[in-house]
Amino acid sequence: MQPSYTAAEVARVLGCSVPTVYGYANKGWLRKVDDPHKLSGASRFVREDVDQLKAEQERLNAAGRSITEVAKSFGVYPQKVKEAIAALNLDIQSVPLTVQSAKQRYAVTQEQEQAIGNYLKQQKSTRTKRNHLYVPAADVALYQSFLFAGEQPVRLKYNDQKELGFFLDDQEFLPYLEALRSHDLEPRYAIHQQKQEAQQGFTDLVVPTGKKAFYRILDALYAVCGVENFNAEVRHGQLVASIRNGRYPVNEFVAKDVLRILRNYIQAGKLASEENNWIFSRSNRTVQLVFEEEVYEELVGLAAAEGLSFQKWVHQTLTEKGSN
Repeated sequence: MQPSYTAAEVARVLGCSVPTVYGYANKGWLRKVDDPHKLSGASRFVREDVDQLKAEQERLNAAGRSITEVAKSFGVYPQKVKEAIAALNLDIQSVPLTVQSAKQRYAVTQEQEQAIGNYLKQQKSTRTKRNHLYVPAADVALYQSFLFAGEQPVRLKYNDQKELGFFLDDQEFLPYLEALRSHDLEPRYAIHQQKQEAQQGFTDLVVPTGKKAFYRILDALYAVCGVENFNAEVRHGQLVASIRNGRYPVNEFVAKDVLRILRNYIQAGKLASEENNWIFSRSNRTVQLVFEEEVYEELVGLAAAEGLSFQKWVHQTLTEKGSN
């Protein structure tokens, strides 16, 4: 009789359940040991088949962890890991989902996982979590534009003593509360808009405070998005902002050329215009492609013939088809 395992032993070796063992046998992956005399009431399986499946299982595990496993280890959603992979342009190889499976999964190597982790840490540390420009006690926003005495445009700022107010033309500083009590002071736009719900992600932008675009973009964010829908702060001489993705009606205060100016400073995400609305959305979409094993192997061969990885070949091919 050939060396063999019981079903329980196979389950223990492969780390699966006993019903799964019989499922493997039904698929022809495991051979049962011939017992013509039926001396044993329990099925036994050829050791060579079991050891081969175990070796294949270890090879798949060594290839790298799945995107879901990586996401779980970092405490984020799989979509975040996919965004990191796209941003870093990582070449993630595909392996069978399980032993003898025709379905594929991505295998993230340890080096790639480390790069993804560093990227996620950087994203976490750079994206601001609230709108630091909003002053809840006064229900105003830093750098917000007002009309002073009905005609003079002024901006809300802090002086060296961290007092909130306005610098007039003669550089006299007028505190906000005094201006509110003693002068005609009118905001040029509303800073509150309905909060966008059920939207995925943010569009990030960075604008140097010394650029002419700084005030124009900030006014547009206040007037169009409202303080409820973007987080922002001035950091190292730059406005760093993250706008909640969604559709925003544009009002008459915002000039048409601001859309073009704003696009120049977007770091991640995209901005489109449609029927007098601004639409902030993700710049990349992840699509999962599933192939039969024979088709997948043929496509991998075509990619190799062009000296490309499968992922780059698919991206290049789809891009060419789309442009045509």
